[in-house]
Amino acid sequence: MPTLDDPVAFSIFGLTIRWYALFILAGIFAAIWIIQLLVARRGMDPDFILDIAPWVVVGSILGARLTYVLLKWDYYWDHPADAVNIRLGGLAIHGAVITGVALVFWFCRRANQRFLRWADPIIVGLALGQAIGRWGNWANQEAFGTPTDLPWAVTISPARRPDAYLDQATFHPTFLYESLFNLLNVVVLSWIVLRIPRSRFWREGDALWVYLMSYGVGRFLIERIRTDSVYLGPLPAAYWASFAFIAVGLGMMVLRHTVWPTEPREVPDEPSDAVAMDGSSPRPTGP
Repeated sequence: MPTLDDPVAFSIFGLTIRWYALFILAGIFAAIWIIQLLVARRGMDPDFILDIAPWVVVGSILGARLTYVLLKWDYYWDHPADAVNIRLGGLAIHGAVITGVALVFWFCRRANQRFLRWADPIIVGLALGQAIGRWGNWANQEAFGTPTDLPWAVTISPARRPDAYLDQATFHPTFLYESLFNLLNVVVLSWIVLRIPRSRFWREGDALWVYLMSYGVGRFLIERIRTDSVYLGPLPAAYWASFAFIAVGLGMMVLRHTVWPTEPREVPDEPSDAVAMDGSSPRPTGP
């Protein structure tokens, strides 16, 4: 895999625009696009996503950056100006997920919407945004793995190589692995979201719980060959976060299917143009 020699895409009026930022923006727009498609298919109000998207996006980015800065506090204490320069990379996706979910929950409560109903299509958008945004790591020559000579290995410039691998030129493109994994997640989660209204098994919120479990497992496996892991105690911080994601996803999946009562289930033939105030379809509910 070739390396992007210049992380700067272009400059305009003296402002430098980096490829990293463009990939992040592309991921954001793609996420909003697929969320709107899914909510329209479910008979929900697409405008609600447009209303909350700016706040959730900005809040999630701030949460991701704050998490990363806290994990590398020793560095940023000595270089405080770098803490706000996200163009150079440094977003902790686990922090973005936690912050984003919390904000969506708050906005749903405020608008009298069912949180789990909205969480399902939104988590699909997150997965797609991750798949695209990960290519920002390729542009910055970061988040790569251990040395390898596989045909799809990425070439890393000497200045970006870890000290232990200065004599190595090609490495595992772990950002590519995570991007492909997230694309697969998009397919699976979209199927779940569209099945929920008619399925006797799937419940509202299941796409969120499946995402937490699947991303937790996938990130744990990929992190094992990362060379830039930030440690929290004896293990990489991503391990702890992934374990937490798996535990929460599995626990909530079990509770939603065995203990907690479920919301009324709608079985629409086609998405309805009319949407109730709680985000549900006005069609009669099924059993």
